[in-house]
Amino acid sequence: MHKLLATAGVLGLIVFSGPAMADASQSMPMCTGCHGADGASGITPDTPIIAGLDVAVFEDAMFAYLDGGRKCAPSGAMMCQITTSLSEDDIVELAAHFAAMPYKPAGEAFDAALAATGEEIHENNCAMCHGVHEPGDPQFSIVHGQKIAYLSNVIQQYAAGERDQLPPMQTAISALTPEETEALLNYYASYRASD
Repeated sequence: MHKLLATAGVLGLIVFSGPAMADASQSMPMCTGCHGADGASGITPDTPIIAGLDVAVFEDAMFAYLDGGRKCAPSGAMMCQITTSLSEDDIVELAAHFAAMPYKPAGEAFDAALAATGEEIHENNCAMCHGVHEPGDPQFSIVHGQKIAYLSNVIQQYAAGERDQLPPMQTAISALTPEETEALLNYYASYRASD
């Protein structure tokens, strides 16, 4: 784990020291160093896809890191440090930049039988906000095609009360068994973008 964090830190420093992208702020390298220039090719399995995230979702996440409402995942400990270096204008600009990018699902391997079970769980508990077979209301985070390790960390944080959430989310997450969580993760992993 320490080697992974050290590697992430070195990569981050290399990218941070490079020139900023012409159409983005000087803060852009802080994001692309871990999430990739496309916002979807993160350096670790639990680095989330941020391309295509709604502006409000992105901004809410950044401000939640700033005020302690959201904890950083173990392999993303730099996230909390990076966020403190951003101004409100930086956050707004970065949110607009990544929102304009196309969302690219991770395309990870999944178990078809578990995914079928997970689809039922999703439709009964999550689809109202997160969509049925495609990403739903853009005001809510995209879960279809998001990385399994990232979603797994988020669910654990919600279940432990370590991440701010809306009451319906708390209710839905708290009701999940480990087997249901695994099925749900496989369903989200099964998503492939429509052509």
